[in-house]
Amino acid sequence: MNIYTHFLFPFVIASVLAKFNIISWKLAFVCGLIGMFVDVDHYIEQIIHSKINRFSLKSAWNNAIRFHRFNQRSFIHYGIGALILTFIFLILAFFSWRIALISAIGYYSHLLLDYTSFKREKVIRWKLGGLYMKESVIELLLDLILILILVFVIYL
Repeated sequence: MNIYTHFLFPFVIASVLAKFNIISWKLAFVCGLIGMFVDVDHYIEQIIHSKINRFSLKSAWNNAIRFHRFNQRSFIHYGIGALILTFIFLILAFFSWRIALISAIGYYSHLLLDYTSFKREKVIRWKLGGLYMKESVIELLLDLILILILVFVIYL
């Protein structure tokens, strides 16, 4: 999944909670950011494994989208990482249940999207400047649906 889908999905979920005054709109936005920043491990793996352009965000993006030169996921994308973060969220809940809630929504929605496979679906590819872009038609439809839900939640 692309980074904007990783932002939109938890943001829409948290926006529903914000609409019912369970959390603030600021926390809903932070929830979306958390869903997006789970992929910071792609950049860290780029720094660790790349021989050229080690600190380049563009190179990290293109490797994740097009070239796949090395495994980009760290332990937080797998079972042991999920267990560790679940434990952290439970401890955090004793101090601030809202922060624990938005962290959990951001993280688990990210994992859900990553493990939902659209590999057999039709993919649209294009180049935007020096960045390679790729999105499945299903993901594009999901993004449009999420935007419509968000507009519905905000303006209702």
